[in-house]
Amino acid sequence: MQPVSVARELLGGGVRAARIRSRDVVEYDPYLSGREVERVGGVAEADDGARTAWTAFVKRTRGPGLRAARRELAAYRIGIADPDLGHGLRAPALLAADEGPEHVEIWLEELRDEHAGEWPIERFGVAARHIAAFDAWAATRPLPDDFDSEDAWAERHGQPQRVHEALAELDRHRHADGAASVMEVVDDDAFGRTESLIASTDERIARLATYPQTPLHHDLVRSNLFALADGSTAAIDWENVGHGPLGVDLAPLVVGSVRRGEATGDDLPQLERLVLDHYVEGLRESGIGGDDDVRAAYRLALGLRWHVVIGSIQTALDPSITRIRGSRPGESREEGLRHLLAVARHLLDAAAT
Repeated sequence: MQPVSVARELLGGGVRAARIRSRDVVEYDPYLSGREVERVGGVAEADDGARTAWTAFVKRTRGPGLRAARRELAAYRIGIADPDLGHGLRAPALLAADEGPEHVEIWLEELRDEHAGEWPIERFGVAARHIAAFDAWAATRPLPDDFDSEDAWAERHGQPQRVHEALAELDRHRHADGAASVMEVVDDDAFGRTESLIASTDERIARLATYPQTPLHHDLVRSNLFALADGSTAAIDWENVGHGPLGVDLAPLVVGSVRRGEATGDDLPQLERLVLDHYVEGLRESGIGGDDDVRAAYRLALGLRWHVVIGSIQTALDPSITRIRGSRPGESREEGLRHLLAVARHLLDAAAT
């Protein structure tokens, strides 16, 4: 990729030359195999000789993540991932791109979070209102017929093909040392609630398919969101754009953020109420009602995350696992496990309502 084309997108016209001065690898554990992310710094020279520093992020994908990377690039090109502030939830600007049979390279505007990623709980509510505005806007913007829409999001989360395997794994956990104490913490005698949750997967997927479907981001965990200094919210990683019911995008924002260590399990009930309330209010402001349907779809989406519950049980039973929450590598096992099991219990409680 020619750096001058990137600098021109960032700085506007009048850039006659540009060069790259630094490349720093960005470490971020959810990345797919074959994915590289760098923060690139450079200097641009204007027509009048003035020099300006610039930075950008570049994502390079090869291998199994290619389809998702092509979907993300297409989302930018068709405008669903839009840097315009008028749609509630904005995206970084697409600066340049290159793709071939075995690679996709995307250059993006650098975003800076005003809280350095440590959001106060109120900021989650602000983000939820922005997400609602985006979802209402996207509902009026059909995806092109040739867009590779990720409509099997419920199957991706619920993994119905793994239900029998998961039930067998759960049965093994029942007989493991320490199982009784885990059952007590998550309020799940003999792991019966977890078993029912796993067994409900097909029914949940079928029920979610009956709701009206609209284009959604489908990966709005806090680490993919930026609270910008102007009060707006931006989202990155538009790889899973596809149709789904209003409300389901809040599941990763709430439980995914706690699971990853970007929010605390102590605030989980308050966080959920805040996010849901702001989201439905934001939809109303855009002329969309159906609060009960939104909340019901959200709960159904939570129930698809049985893998979080069974993974939490496994982690609690295996003392060799010391890194519990990905965004807090220095957190003690005891503290991380406390938050993780709070997520598991919350998912089980939500499935029961």
